[in-house]
Amino acid sequence: MRDRAAGFFRLLDWPGFLTVLALITYGVVMVQSATHGTRLAALGDRQLLYGSLAAVVLLAALAVSYEVWIDYSAFLYGLVVLTLLAMPLIGHSVAGSRSWLSLGPAGLQPSEMAKVFAALACAGYIKDMAARSLERRDVAILFAIAALPMALTAAQPDFGTATTFLPLFGAILYLSGAPLGRIVKWAGLAAVGVAVLFALGWFTFFKPYQKDRILTFLDPSIDPKGAGYQVVQARIAVGSGQVTGKGLRSGTQNRLNFLPAPHTDFIFGVVAEETGFLGSALLLSLYLGLLLRLAGTLELAKDPEGRFLVAAAFFTLLYHILINVGMVIGLLPTTGIPLPFLSYGGSALLAMTLFAALGINVRMRRFSV
Repeated sequence: MRDRAAGFFRLLDWPGFLTVLALITYGVVMVQSATHGTRLAALGDRQLLYGSLAAVVLLAALAVSYEVWIDYSAFLYGLVVLTLLAMPLIGHSVAGSRSWLSLGPAGLQPSEMAKVFAALACAGYIKDMAARSLERRDVAILFAIAALPMALTAAQPDFGTATTFLPLFGAILYLSGAPLGRIVKWAGLAAVGVAVLFALGWFTFFKPYQKDRILTFLDPSIDPKGAGYQVVQARIAVGSGQVTGKGLRSGTQNRLNFLPAPHTDFIFGVVAEETGFLGSALLLSLYLGLLLRLAGTLELAKDPEGRFLVAAAFFTLLYHILINVGMVIGLLPTTGIPLPFLSYGGSALLAMTLFAALGINVRMRRFSV
C-alpha cells in the first residue's frame, strides 16, 4: 500500500494538481467572504464542506486511470440520461426550472455531471474505433451523444446550463481533424440554426425576464432599477475594487446588498471588489495556468480518447470562464452559468473538478502502455 501511494505521488502532475487545489481554496474563501454576516452565512460553511469533498474527488479521480473511467462511461452516461428523463417527475423546481434533486439539506443538479459523463461516453466511442479515423458518421454519432443530455437539460427548462454542452461539440470537431473550411461551414450553419431558434423563441417560449436580460444587456440604462440592475451593480463592484480591493468581507456592494447573487453568478464581482485588480489577476492567472497545462497535454496524450477528454475539459472550462466573467463586466448577457471552482454549489464544483482531473489524468499516464 505504501509503495502504491509513493508511486502515485511520483506520477502526480503537481502543477496541474496544485492549480486546481488553489482554485478550490480560492472559491471557498470567496464564498465565505460573500456570505459572511448575511442570512446566507451558513452557505459559506457548506461550501467549505463542498470544497473538502472536491479535493477528495480530485485525488480519487487522479488515482484511477482515465482508461478505467472510460470503461465505465456507458454505465455512467446511461445512469445520468435516465435521471434527466425522470426529472419532470422527481426533480425539485428552482427559479422555474425542474433541474434539482433534493438530497436532504443539500441538492444535486444532474445536468452538471451529465457534461462530464457525456464527454466520457464520447471518449468511450472513440476508443472502440481503434485506429480508425473519424468519419462523418462517427462525428454525427458523437454529436448525438452530446446532444441528448443537452436537449433533456433544455427541456427542464434550463437553457443556460444546456449551452454548457456546446464545448463538447467543439472538442469533437477538434478531434475530427476536419479542414478549417468545413468547420467554418458547419459553424455557419449552426449559427443560422441558433438565430432561427432565437427568433422562434422570442415570439413563443422566451419568458419576459429572459427578454429583459437581452434588452438590458444591449442598453442597461433602459431599466437601471429593474432588469438592468444586475449589470449596473456588477460593473460598480468591479470598478470600485481598484488595485488592491477593499479587503475580504468589506465589499460595500456585497455588504449593503446591492450586488445580486454575490455567492453564485456574480462571485467575480465580489473578487474584484474585495481583492481588486491584483486579486482578480491572480484568479485569472490560475485559470490561465490550468488552461495552458491542458493545452500542452493535447500534444502529449497517447491516444485519441485521452486527447478528446483533454479537449473537452479545456473547452468546457474556457467557455464557463469567458461567459461568466463576460457577464459580470457587462460584455455578455446575464446567464446562470457559474464561474468554475468559485461559484457556490456542490454540483458544479464537483463536475468542474472531475473535468479538470480527467485532463490532468491523461497527462499523468501519457507514457503508460
